[in-house]
Amino acid sequence: MTLDVARAESIHLAVADRRAEMVRLLTAFCSLPAENPPGSFLDQSQDWIESTLTAYGVASQRYDTSRSGGDHRVIVGSIGEAGPIVYLHGHYDVVPAFRHEQFAPEVRDGAVFGRGASDMKGGLVAMLTAALVHRDLGGTGQVRLVYVPDEETGGANGSERMQELGLIDAENCVGAIVGEPSFPEMWYAARGAFTIKVTVYGRPAHVGLHYTGDNAVEHGHRLIGELLRYRDRITQHRTRFAITPEPARNSIMLIGGVVSGGINFNIVPDSFSFTIDRRPNPDEDYAKAKQELLDLLHTFGNDHEMTVEVLQDVLPASTDENSALIRTLREAARTASGRQVPVSMCPGCLETRIYSQLGIPTAAFGPGPFSEMHGPDEHVPIDNLVESAATYAVTLAELLGTRQGDS
Repeated sequence: MTLDVARAESIHLAVADRRAEMVRLLTAFCSLPAENPPGSFLDQSQDWIESTLTAYGVASQRYDTSRSGGDHRVIVGSIGEAGPIVYLHGHYDVVPAFRHEQFAPEVRDGAVFGRGASDMKGGLVAMLTAALVHRDLGGTGQVRLVYVPDEETGGANGSERMQELGLIDAENCVGAIVGEPSFPEMWYAARGAFTIKVTVYGRPAHVGLHYTGDNAVEHGHRLIGELLRYRDRITQHRTRFAITPEPARNSIMLIGGVVSGGINFNIVPDSFSFTIDRRPNPDEDYAKAKQELLDLLHTFGNDHEMTVEVLQDVLPASTDENSALIRTLREAARTASGRQVPVSMCPGCLETRIYSQLGIPTAAFGPGPFSEMHGPDEHVPIDNLVESAATYAVTLAELLGTRQGDS
């Protein structure tokens, strides 16, 4: 496709003029410790988001998305009142910090360091900048800036609830972008995630009277043996979606991410728990994959007391690589950076699913380096912020248009 070159150049200049402003916003944003778990201090982030939007003349609405109490709120900022819609989406919760200093962000070596800088407050700041540039350069249509909590623990009190409440206008939407830390790539697909905790039960006894007990670990060992044989079968599925290296194409089932059992070394364990994280590729039948695993566990449970707790149930997502959104984003990124941006499947799961399930073309593209998310030295290069903001703004102009005579 061919972009409006003159308009793109004007957008690039307008974004570059906001470079220092983006750094200031991001350092302020990263100082807010919205750690999840446990989901604390979310209200501080919500107040900051709303006050920031107000300062820029952006109207916003706060929605309660907590299922059973708590401070989970989705905030939606709105620019434009008529025409097609593009959603710019991201989460403001962050994983727990390695040390408190991560909430005292620093600017050094051309980057902003701090918890959430990469995942994904940098993306949110770049999105706000892009929306403001679009507005100030005469952009038409509607931009929705979506800030959600609870992404780091599955989204049940954030994006999933937002979708259930009908807060997404699928009829008028032409695309959605999620600002996840995908750099240097763009993600057009993502795996599903069915995560469970299995607990196998036995009967406790002193080690000297072990014959009166029933060792839950031994039962769990047999079950894990069956699960490993099942895993070896399902991992033979290789996705058709683009992803490297070659082993990354395999379907995934991780057994034992978290394991626990027993109360002391000299007592026969009366329970044994472990997690199973099943990640079907987007071109697998997600419902079938989930049911196959549950059926295997049910069969084992006919002979041994056990329970299954669902921790996460997240659908896969995908968008046609040749859709107008993906083609526009790729070309906008090329003009902003001078590089060809690879389009691939995310190795994990993404909140792009809440839009793709509604038939909305969706991509994940953000300034954060994927390699730095959740790390002890999490950071985002400032050049990446500028590149992403310019990419978003050019995409908005192409998909939503500008008033005649403006550039």
